[in-house]
Amino acid sequence: MPPLTPPTISLASFNTILSRYPSTVPPKLHDLDELRFNIIPQTLAKRREALDAFLDKAEVEGLVEWKLKHGTFRPKLLALVSSNTSSEIVQATTASFAAYESDPSAPVAASKPLLKLRGIGPATASLVLSVYSPDTIPFFSDELFRWVMWDEGGTKGRGWERKIGYTAKEWEEVIQRVGEVRERLGVSAGECERVAWVLGREGVDVEVGMGAAEEEGKGVDGEGAGVKVKDEKGKKGRKKADASTRLKPSAKASAGVTASTEPLRRSKRKQAFTSPQETAEHPSKPSKRLR
Repeated sequence: MPPLTPPTISLASFNTILSRYPSTVPPKLHDLDELRFNIIPQTLAKRREALDAFLDKAEVEGLVEWKLKHGTFRPKLLALVSSNTSSEIVQATTASFAAYESDPSAPVAASKPLLKLRGIGPATASLVLSVYSPDTIPFFSDELFRWVMWDEGGTKGRGWERKIGYTAKEWEEVIQRVGEVRERLGVSAGECERVAWVLGREGVDVEVGMGAAEEEGKGVDGEGAGVKVKDEKGKKGRKKADASTRLKPSAKASAGVTASTEPLRRSKRKQAFTSPQETAEHPSKPSKRLR
């Protein structure tokens, strides 16, 4: 089996990992998942057909709550978003959705009206746009960014430890790379997001791929999975994975080997921009950008 990196993951492996998403999400988040993946997108689809697409304040707050509980919790972010008036949120979402309709190849540019809202940075703006077009616009999540950028070098680290700047330019990279996976496998942006989330939560070394797990005698539904390399501290994962491959067969059961539409047209990269509120989400750390 090929590795589980975006350029090489097979459709069978992709679907196997995607099938683990419901059981990976904690039960307490199921209602928020229903809101984010079904209720709000379906509501928006009806408004879109009526040529009156927008999100109200409660809907945006629900998306932000989902984002915080699904990822890194930042207690002040929801308060910042809630400080926007209902009319400000309706106007910004209406303008953003209209901008995307006029040029579907440029979702980053379409997010500019959203960035005028307090508490909204490129990552949260991507979430708002992703519920408008779930098949084509990816949510700029930590796990999705790190998965699609897995093979990139540089000084920002690698794998699940890669640092993120939460910039518009990084979101542009996510859109382009997810578009390549969508085109190759015939999957949606939302499905790519969920596969990346499962891989990240399980700490899978996607370079190992499913075939390596099968050689270790571990598999799920007839297939293997990647090798879990992330310990509780999230460090020294590769050393742990290497050590597991040296264990005797009788000890390998406890070695950490686990089981685990349209094409998006690539557009020219737009010049990165940042929200005038870019430091508001992290008031205690002014140097950090809004997500």
